[in-house]
Formats: sequence, C-alpha cells, structure tokens
Amino acid sequence: MIVGIGIDIVDMNRFNKIAENKKFREKYFTENESLLNALSLAGRFASREALYKAVGSQKLFDWEDVEIINIDSGAPKFIFRNSAAKFFKSKKIHLSISHAPEYAISVVIIEAIV
Repeated sequence: MIVGIGIDIVDMNRFNKIAENKKFREKYFTENESLLNALSLAGRFASREALYKAVGSQKLFDWEDVEIINIDSGAPKFIFRNSAAKFFKSKKIHLSISHAPEYAISVVIIEAIV
C-alpha cells in the first residue's frame, strides 16, 4: 500500500550558486555526496526534498541520517541511518532521479510493508 508520494525539481541556475558554498554542502550532504558534481548533488537534494514531501514532515528524522548512493546498475538508492533507519524500517522506498542541463528532478514513493 502506498503511504506517500513526493516530487521535487531543482533549477540548476539557482543551485549552482548555492552548491559552491561549503557550509551548504556540509549541511545537506554526506561526505561522500559532497564530492559529486553539481548536477548529481542537485538530484540528491531534490530526492531529499521529495522524501520529506512523501513523509509529510521534515521533523521526523535528520538530513544527515539520509544518504543517496548508486547501486551497481547505476540506480539511486537511499541509505538510512539512526532516526531515519528507525522511521523507514517497515517501509519500502522507491526513488527515481532525472537530470537535464537546466533541471534535476526526483520522485519518491513510500510503500508500507505488510
């Protein structure tokens, strides 16, 4: 059963300006993620925003408890730690990220495991 859907889009013109800021990268991305290029970072930022929209709140877990990796096939996958791992323990998360030179977009679907 689907319990949440979220979508977010990031404008690369705006994002490129803020992504240069080291404090922004430290606040919103893990150490591994912060090494990625701006387009990949924008996709990850959109994914986190889409995740929060699917959940309905930004207060249930911390940004730093969420990381996005690419599995061997290249598909993105959320890695949850601490408070996020507890929250998503009984849920299946579907994640899709797409990029174009001007935009990065992400869709997240949360499914209850029954």
